[in-house]
Amino acid sequence: MPHYKYSQLLEELRRSSLFTYSFVERAAGSYAKLLIHRLRERGEIEELIKGVYTFKKSPYMIVKAIPSYIGLGSAAFLHGAWDQVTAITVLSPMVSSSIKGGMREIAGYKVYLRRISEKMYFGYDYIFIDEIGEFLRVSDPEKTLIDILYYRYPFRDEIIPRLVEIVDRGKLMNYADEIRRRGVREWRSLSNYLENLL
Repeated sequence: MPHYKYSQLLEELRRSSLFTYSFVERAAGSYAKLLIHRLRERGEIEELIKGVYTFKKSPYMIVKAIPSYIGLGSAAFLHGAWDQVTAITVLSPMVSSSIKGGMREIAGYKVYLRRISEKMYFGYDYIFIDEIGEFLRVSDPEKTLIDILYYRYPFRDEIIPRLVEIVDRGKLMNYADEIRRRGVREWRSLSNYLENLL
């Protein structure tokens, strides 16, 4: 197939944040598989999850591909409450039901996909990430603190004191009430810990 025939399609794909295999298949027909294969082979695109691709070389793009948000230590890092981040942690209710969780590599970075229950899927803001020039869902400082406690995050002793300095105490207690209303297991221990922390 001549390159010129699909140059308009390629330009459209480059302008979009992400695209799916099915979109390319509708536009390019039987050439779609070969086109995506060649783009991946040349390192032009990254596969975020099965059948979803992007030209942007950033692991953060996975947040746009599935209902999810950046959380735990990665969110603490973005809020300035932690100085290091080993792998980008993404929390999603889709993990294990339709998306395999665990560690994966996107654009040369480690990304850890973890499951979060629907009951705990709230408390995120849209933050502009300069690296990709887009807004992404990131847990706000209050929800980051709750998630760190809920998941018993290994570096919580380093992160919690700095998060406590930047959280809105009223919003934090509203989240504690929300967790209770939603019937999240261990809501009592989380609420007690938060009250003692403040």
